[in-house]
Amino acid sequence: MAEYYFIGTALPTLSIGVKPELSFKELYDMLVQNVSPADLEKAGGLLWSIDLMNIRAFWLGMPLDDRGKFTPKELEEALLVREGLPDYLVDYLDRYDSVEERLRYFPSLNASLFQDAIARFPDGFLKRYFTMEREIRLILTALRAKTIGRDVALELQFEDLTDPLVMDILAQKDSSDYIPPSEYEDLKALYQNALANPKELHRAILDYRFRKVEEMEENEQFSMDRILGYMVRLMIVESWESLNENDGLATTENLSTYG
Repeated sequence: MAEYYFIGTALPTLSIGVKPELSFKELYDMLVQNVSPADLEKAGGLLWSIDLMNIRAFWLGMPLDDRGKFTPKELEEALLVREGLPDYLVDYLDRYDSVEERLRYFPSLNASLFQDAIARFPDGFLKRYFTMEREIRLILTALRAKTIGRDVALELQFEDLTDPLVMDILAQKDSSDYIPPSEYEDLKALYQNALANPKELHRAILDYRFRKVEEMEENEQFSMDRILGYMVRLMIVESWESLNENDGLATTENLSTYG
């Protein structure tokens, strides 16, 4: 893997609650000018989580996150002509014609995103990151289902039912409590401790994800994997910066479910 020492040394320190000196868009522009096409494709892989939420926002008539790949006009055209979109999204658009149907079954797109990314990036940081992020969301989905009385089997209907973590969650669907794998016991603890305060819970989950990604970077030198980790942490920091007092609950729900 190519070394990018000069980029790594230019990246300022990140901390949740402190406005970053370098924006995500500025960082991405820097990468466009300085990294190989193959590594830029990896960076673009991180943007699809933003782009999917932008597609949902577009169908709802809401503002788009400007960190995505597409402007509103470009997104409208891409959805119309089916160009520049991953295969699973094209299949989804062909399967569901109406906006109502597309919004109803939108959680399946989140599941497809992780399945596609894990298969497309079979090693390195992206493999570890997308695997971890998927597991975090699955566990938070299970915890929320217990908290608010949702049917977790319905929540996970688009998942691979042979996946060990999915099987473990479904095996506990009738119990009064959900016990996650031991490596995620701390995630359950922070969820329970901050449950009464949606904004505090949102911050706790962002902190948790930030630390996990930071741990992934510890053994990396100034490689593209190190930069990808920084990109994810910068996205997390900017997510907190953009949160206002009124959308803590909605944002927490988006973090902990597939739609």
